Amino acid sequence: MPHPPIPVSRVTGIILAGGKSSRFGSNKALFEYQGKKLVEYSIATLQPICGQILLSTNEPEKYAFTGLPTVPDLFPGCGPVAGIHAGLEQSKSEHHLVIGCDLPWLDTRLFDFILGCSPGYQVVMPMHKGFKETMASYYHKSCVETLERALQGKQYKIFDAIAPLKTFYPEIDKQDFYSEKLFANVNYREDIG
Repeated sequence: MPHPPIPVSRVTGIILAGGKSSRFGSNKALFEYQGKKLVEYSIATLQPICGQILLSTNEPEKYAFTGLPTVPDLFPGCGPVAGIHAGLEQSKSEHHLVIGCDLPWLDTRLFDFILGCSPGYQVVMPMHKGFKETMASYYHKSCVETLERALQGKQYKIFDAIAPLKTFYPEIDKQDFYSEKLFANVNYREDIG
């Protein structure tokens, strides 16, 4: 890695568990897959490299079992940008790893790699086969004001919100942790096959 690793104590994980799961039919984050709730896979992925993990949700009581602090949106009903913004606002760290709650096949090594790419950037979003992965990315604390302005201006799409930020899209297809299934997410019950 080109840069020395960032100490775990300086990294906060933000798990976005506020989605409506409308295609799924029930709360995806709490769906059990092979004996674990989907949100627990996200927690397990981030735990080795994050000193703290925040759960972005407007239904904190449903996540009491995790023992993690929950963060409600400051701009309710405005999608993932609002969840990322609230997490950054609440966090005391400089460095943040943002992860969706429905990606059971993510690998901790991906986030190690993203952290290694982060010096000099405000956002790092992995790219593979032309796709940019918004739900497995890095955000620096300095993004807060830009995201807040985006929300105030009703820019709710992640790529619109981060447009003014210094962003890096590293290609990860050639990395040893990469697999076709890495970013597979669960939108429908049949995705759990």
